[in-house]
Amino acid sequence: MAAYSDDEQIEKLKEWFRENGKALVAGVIIAVGGVVGWQQWNAYQDRQAEAASVAYAQLLEARQTDADTDTVNRRGRTVMDDFPRTAYAAMAGLQLGEYHAARGELDQAIPALQWVVDNAGDSAFRHMARLRLSQVLVAAERADEAVSLLQVSDQGAFRVQYQERLGDAYAALGRHDDAMAAYEAVLGSQELGRERREHVELKRNDLKRGGNA
Repeated sequence: MAAYSDDEQIEKLKEWFRENGKALVAGVIIAVGGVVGWQQWNAYQDRQAEAASVAYAQLLEARQTDADTDTVNRRGRTVMDDFPRTAYAAMAGLQLGEYHAARGELDQAIPALQWVVDNAGDSAFRHMARLRLSQVLVAAERADEAVSLLQVSDQGAFRVQYQERLGDAYAALGRHDDAMAAYEAVLGSQELGRERREHVELKRNDLKRGGNA
């Protein structure tokens, strides 16, 4: 390796910087810009989450104070439309679905819950919405759609609930053997609590009596 004097080393350094300096400066700018951009993105996300939280709280207030339907709908849709990527949007969809289902407004409950199924980022919210939507579809005499909705390969930690809802949908369609098999699958689970087990047993026994009638 050649040895250079101090002056030669300085000259070599200047030469290297002339050749590579622009790229080095650009790299530093990009790196600094990336850090600043990331910080700005995080700050934006925080602002969005805070605004979504406030909007969701206003929806809850409307429900708790028995506000008129238009107000509940408007506040729910504000969360879903303005903050669709937040968990609050999924919770708002579930709230609207529950609100309309409780009032017998199934035609309004269905699209609210379907929105959560299609758009929620968290799989747990999608599972909850799918399960609730299946109940609404059965109540709306669209049990065949409920069966299709529930036939998903990834059921996560909700496998037992899926089987029970399938049993309900099959029973509504008069497919007693399929319903019975679904209820038996639920009752064979070790995850089932006592009250839930008794409820499913009642549905199974009612199905048996209906089949023997």
